[in-house]
Order: sequence, then structure tokens, then C-alpha cells
Amino acid sequence: MKHCLHLVAALFAAVAICVLPCHSAKVLLVPTIVFDSHLHNFVRVAEALSSRGHDAVLLLHEGRVVEPFPWGYRVQDYQGVFSTESADDWLQELLKRVFEGKMTSMQLFSILEKYQENCDLILGNKILLQQLQSEDFDLVLVDPNEMCGFIVAHVLGVKYVALSTGFWFPAEIGATSPVAYVPEFNSLMTDQMGFFGRTWNIVVFIISRVATRLFIMPKFDHLMAKHGVEPQKSMLELIQGSSLFFLCNEVVLDFPRPLLPHVVFTGGILTEPAKPLPEGLRLWMEAADAGVVVVSFGIGIRVLPKDLVEKMAGAFARLPQKVVWRYSGQKPYNLGENTLMMDWLPQNDLLGHPSVKVLVSHCGMNSIFEAIYHGIPVVGFPFYGDQFDIMTRIQAKGMGILVDWGRVTEDSLYQTLSAVTTNPSFSKVAKKISEIHLDKPIPPLNRTVYWLEYVLRHDGAPFLRPALYKLSFYEYYCLDILAVLLLFVGAIVYVVFRLSLRYRRSDVNPAHLNGHVLNGHVLEGKKVQ
Repeated sequence: MKHCLHLVAALFAAVAICVLPCHSAKVLLVPTIVFDSHLHNFVRVAEALSSRGHDAVLLLHEGRVVEPFPWGYRVQDYQGVFSTESADDWLQELLKRVFEGKMTSMQLFSILEKYQENCDLILGNKILLQQLQSEDFDLVLVDPNEMCGFIVAHVLGVKYVALSTGFWFPAEIGATSPVAYVPEFNSLMTDQMGFFGRTWNIVVFIISRVATRLFIMPKFDHLMAKHGVEPQKSMLELIQGSSLFFLCNEVVLDFPRPLLPHVVFTGGILTEPAKPLPEGLRLWMEAADAGVVVVSFGIGIRVLPKDLVEKMAGAFARLPQKVVWRYSGQKPYNLGENTLMMDWLPQNDLLGHPSVKVLVSHCGMNSIFEAIYHGIPVVGFPFYGDQFDIMTRIQAKGMGILVDWGRVTEDSLYQTLSAVTTNPSFSKVAKKISEIHLDKPIPPLNRTVYWLEYVLRHDGAPFLRPALYKLSFYEYYCLDILAVLLLFVGAIVYVVFRLSLRYRRSDVNPAHLNGHVLNGHVLEGKKVQ
């Protein structure tokens, strides 16, 4: 019933958007060069823009395939760093190093290196840049996870909007981040922090700012200097020059925090009502008297460590529920009779089936929002990136349990799954979060299109941008005022101190009239004594 109401609301919202005047615009979309799950969000936005009469163009490297769309968004390809090697093979090698115990943050720096290499190829491709210039785009949509999109928009001299497809909310966009209750990315804190929690949050906040401003952004500054990008601007200035920031996040997932007028939450762009399952899978689901556990680790994680797979298979085999598991690797020897292993599964459609009890996931943003949409609890195995922060929030809200993949045992996983499937509180919280998520006048995708057209209608909507981008570091934190106050207080302390010294000296006369000494001579009375 709620999905029907949601469809009706979406229809009315779509009609409302359609009546708003907006000329047909040319929009360039620049997604990341890896992570197809991120690309899907850009493709969905491109489809929506095309269906609204806009000319949407996806900038993709050669060899990257997207499904055709009947309304016909276009693809502008180019020779990129992954045109000659498989991005998926490279990503699987990176994940292999993570599973071997290599530090996750160091592996993510290798992703940054690929972003830089690809950006170097784009900025050096004069033919590509000339083709893009000739298109005369009205707007560029970039993914801030890969900063080259900001540079491309700057080279084209076109206004741009950021669509973050990950759990990205850095202080660089200017939003106030009170570290006392706003957990920093990768801190794994919640909004309920004690003394040590706040201390750790501050440490991570400082490290993040230093790493971003002294190590990451300067690399792109160097690329712009290498290719003579004009007019000269720093990477930080380009990020802060965005007309709008779309964050694939939601209040139901994140903790409440201060926002700016040009920051828009659009979490759940890919969510939609469940479609009918294939006949064979539908019959298999309906035969599950105790319910079904859905296991899926996204489209990016194809193979897991052998010992982890065997622990999972052993835990799943002990469950009374049926288990449908998306996995492309070798089947474990202890796979239970209740477990159906598939190379691909319709995850969203499965989560919408009434028999599903829990989702076992890698905690990717798209999967989590599908679980939120359908009100399904989550047992999360975060592996890298923003997955840890996402699952920390799911657990804090009571919608699931976070599992450490490096320490989990077959028995502990079984106990965790049993707790989530038998304790009604998890399902109750998931249903309530779903209800809140769906209670919106405009669905996430329509909201995204509305604000994109809003920026087009109002020439970048500069009135949404706060004045903080014009402030220096010392002005933003009022360090100049603090310095003046300290000088004023210091001056007062100094004056009081000097006056007190003068008073003490005047109070103690060099001639002591106590009957003992006067100008260095002993008084007669004392001599007699």
C-alpha cells in the first residue's frame, strides 16, 4: 500500500516539476572512472534529464559500457587510463590487497593516483577539450570523489554542480562541522560522543583537513599548472565554486547536522518499487516458510577470501531461513542445501519481497538505501571507503549490526544473523526508517532534476552561496578578533601589574619610621636601649 502511495506522490511531483519553465539545456555529466555503482547514479540522472527534453552527455573513457536508453542520452568517449586495461580487474587486485591485510587507506591512495593519471590524459587531450568546447554546455555535473570534473568544467568556463555518490561531506564545502556532535568521515563515531570520542573525532578531523589540503589537492593544482589551465585557480577554489552540492545521503541515515542553502540531500536516487521476480526465483522464495536472507556485496566485489566465504557458508547453512547469495567466486565445500548461489540477482526486487528478513551487505550506499526503501534490516561487512561510516550509522540507529570481516567466526556470524532475524526491534526500526524516508513531497531523483533545473533557471543560483567562500582562514575562525581581544586583555593585565608595583613601592618608604632606622642611622632611643 505504501508503495502505491509513493508512486502516486511521485506522479504528482513529476507533474509539478513539469509545469516549471526551463529551457532545453545541454548538460555534461562527469562520473568517476571506477566503481560502476557510482556510474549508475549518473546514468539515472542522465535518463531523467533526457526524458525532460535536455541534451545529457556522459563523459566516459573508451571501453566503459552503459546500457542504451530509449530517450537517448549521448556518450562522449575518450582515451583514458582504463581504456587499455580493465578497471574491474584493477579494482579486484586492489580489493585482494585489502583482504590480505594491507592498510585500507593506503589502497585508497592508489585510487587517487589513477584519478590523477586519467585527469592528466584528459587535460592533455586537446581534441577532446575542443569537442567539449564546441558543444557549448550550459551545466556540468561532476562527482567530487574524482576532482578532475571540477577542472573540466573550469576549462569549459561552464557553471557546475557536484553530485557526491559516496558518503562525502567534508568541511571543504564550507558546511559547519561542530566536532562535538558531528562525526568526521572515517572516525567511526556517532553523534553521542564522550570525552575520548570527541578527542578522537578532533584528531581525525585535523588529519583529514591536513591530508586533503596538503597532499590531495596540491596534486591537482600541479596538473592544472602543468597544462596551463587558465584562469589560474586552486583546487579548493574550484570545489567551493560549485553552484550546488548534491549529497547521496539522508537524515534518516546520517545524524542531524547544520546545512547550507546550496547543499541538497538526494539519497536513494536508484530506489524504486520492486518489480515481479523471475518465475523460478519467485517460486523458490514463496517456498521459504521461515523467510529469506539476501546476501549481496555489490557489483564491485566479485571474490572474497576463501576462509571468509567458508565461514559465511557454514553460518548460512545453520539458519532456518533460505539464503540467496550473489557470488561469482568458487562455491565453498560447505554450502548448505538452503543456500542458492547466483552470479547475479535482482537485489531491489528481492528486497521488496515480503519473505525477506535481512540483507547481508558490504554497506555500499546504493544497497543501503534499497534496504531503507524496503524496510529491511542489515548485517553489514564493511570492507573499504565509506562503508564503515555508513554501517556505523545503521548500527547506531538500531537497523542492523556491523560485523568485522577480519575477526568474524562462523558461530559469531550465526549468532548475529539469528539475533537480527528473531529480534523484532530490528525489523521495527527498519520499517520506521523506511516510512520516514518515503514521507517526502518529491522523490530523490525528481528532487535532483528539480534543483538542476533551478540552477539553470537562475544562472547558477549565486544567491544560495554563503559569503564564507570569500573569507580567509583567520576571518572565518575570527582569529583576528581573538588576537585583538588577547592583546587588549594582555594590555590591561600589564597596566594593572605595573600600577600594583608602583603602589607597593610607594607604600614601603625608604625611611622606615618604625623606630629602628632613619636614612641609615640608628635612632637615639634605640641607642639607649
